[in-house]
Amino acid sequence: MLRDILKKELKRVFTDKRLVFSAFIIPAISIFVIYTLMGSLFSDMKKDVEEHTSIVYIKNAPKEIMSYVDEVQLNMNITYLEMNEETGSIKDEIKNGNIDLMVEFEEGFTDKINNYESLKLPPQVKTYYNPSENYSDESRNKFINSILDKYKTDILISRFENVNDIVAFDIDRNSKESIIMDEKKASGQGMSMVLPMLISMILFAGAMGIGIDTIAGEKERGTMATLLLTPVKRETIALGKIISLGIVAIISALVSFGSIIASMPFSSAVLTGEDNLNFDALKFTPMQLVQLLIIMVTLVGIYVGLICLLSVRAKTVKEAGTYVSPIYMIVIFAAVSSMFDGGAKELYHYAIPVYGSVSALKSALAFELTMNQFLVAAISAFVVSLILVKLITITFNDEKVMLNA
Repeated sequence: MLRDILKKELKRVFTDKRLVFSAFIIPAISIFVIYTLMGSLFSDMKKDVEEHTSIVYIKNAPKEIMSYVDEVQLNMNITYLEMNEETGSIKDEIKNGNIDLMVEFEEGFTDKINNYESLKLPPQVKTYYNPSENYSDESRNKFINSILDKYKTDILISRFENVNDIVAFDIDRNSKESIIMDEKKASGQGMSMVLPMLISMILFAGAMGIGIDTIAGEKERGTMATLLLTPVKRETIALGKIISLGIVAIISALVSFGSIIASMPFSSAVLTGEDNLNFDALKFTPMQLVQLLIIMVTLVGIYVGLICLLSVRAKTVKEAGTYVSPIYMIVIFAAVSSMFDGGAKELYHYAIPVYGSVSALKSALAFELTMNQFLVAAISAFVVSLILVKLITITFNDEKVMLNA
């Protein structure tokens, strides 16, 4: 009988073209388009900042600085100001984002450079910029790195002939030799930044859309009452609906997850924080893939159980949606919190429903999940799922609830 109910529920979903289109195809296309577009916009933004012609004012500039500016050619529209010129309006324009940078050299700057031995403090170069504006922040970094640092080095060379005489020691002269890292683990860290949160929310959303209609919808239409009159145990009916909904939710999540992976060549900087994610390094062992699958299945068990339980208690689809919405907010909060706090720290944290499973996904994608962490997360989610299933079967035997009395 359970098999027949499963076939009936799955047939109802997969033979309904509109339902298949709305539950599987539209989310997959939407996810691919949205993340690809986000990646494209992010790349365009970076390119725009790099190619922007900065508006820069330099006050009391030494002659040497002018020659450096002409030599380096930083794609800057530079205006030179005398020491006595008023700069209040320029600072206002920097604040408003209309001017990118103003550099001010201290009065008597060149004389102080030449007479450095008699000074208590070296002369100062002040920069005025707006860190909330990308153009302004980038302009300051370019000016300091390409002009001021070179100017400072040349001054030191003129004083000491060999600039190395004033350097006590170098740190990591060859930085590449200093980096000792597992490239596989490093790539996994990028994957684990956002994907666990997305997987969690996609799993819930996939189950929510169909799950509410599976039970609350049938109660509202009156078909549930007809089904309950058949000579089938109500526990079997409940299990059939729960399992079928779980299968649908997993398929929906896999389709959506596939869309995310397909979009990653264009959106990796948005999803992982890395411009060029090394996909070749992301090689999971069969055991790791099994762990990922089990974590997702047990997490789906919690989501399906919650959605079915709330749908059983509701009289209409609208009422069920009202009940499920706060739960969805809690799920989002648990998923997002694992992203910002780095996930579970102690072993018992993995036993926290939803949060522990998302943390386990995060650790698995980063190739850091231990067997103990996996077992705690999976067993905890499985136990919670069983409790929810038991509550659902008890509710199915309540005539007043099931017949909307």
